[in-house]
Amino acid sequence: MVGGVPMSSISDFRRNRTMTRHQLPQIGATLCLAASFLVFSGIGWSIEPPVHSDSAVTMTQGEYETMAMDFGKSYVSPLNLPASAFRSDGVNPDQLRTSTYFDDLHGMGTQNAIAVAPVYLPRGATVSMVGVQLYDGVGTTGPCGDDPLQRDVWAQLFRVNNYTGEVSTMASFSTTGSDPDYQYFVEMSVDYPLVHYPDYSYYAVTKVCHSAHAFCAMQIFYLVD
Repeated sequence: MVGGVPMSSISDFRRNRTMTRHQLPQIGATLCLAASFLVFSGIGWSIEPPVHSDSAVTMTQGEYETMAMDFGKSYVSPLNLPASAFRSDGVNPDQLRTSTYFDDLHGMGTQNAIAVAPVYLPRGATVSMVGVQLYDGVGTTGPCGDDPLQRDVWAQLFRVNNYTGEVSTMASFSTTGSDPDYQYFVEMSVDYPLVHYPDYSYYAVTKVCHSAHAFCAMQIFYLVD
């Protein structure tokens, strides 16, 4: 029992979902994270809860599956970032753990922990939509703090200027409290959508705290002219 949520219930729900994490293509097994860690060390990274974009849409699992399938038919994409692609930013590495099959990234219940993954998009691509799948089983109190923003799970997509170090947010998502089901979010108004090399590099970040928090996957839909 964590945060009032039986871990067995979370595991049962994960096993019984129609679209399991194991159906997402795994791209993170051999990712090199050196560039991302250099970015963090260069800008003095700190935990700042994202502002949930007004344009981000919350969907049910069925709506998300239908949307992803429809977009996947007409796009070259999506690029899937599973939980296994992410690693700690180095601040609280002992506060992160993956589930048995590496399909979810959880906190340990005492401190906020950030994980990062590089994003390799095709040159000249236009990012049209970003979706994330998150789980938040934490109620109004707990070890993550009394501030609701600190108790939430969040995920963001960034680009960084390789020459100036300036970081820009492309898409941002956050849960808004406890929910017994996985939460699905979609952003269709992506900022800085054009992928521009060699000027910029791209990466994704997620924050979890509690063992009843989970980052599951980010899906990046793009077009190539």
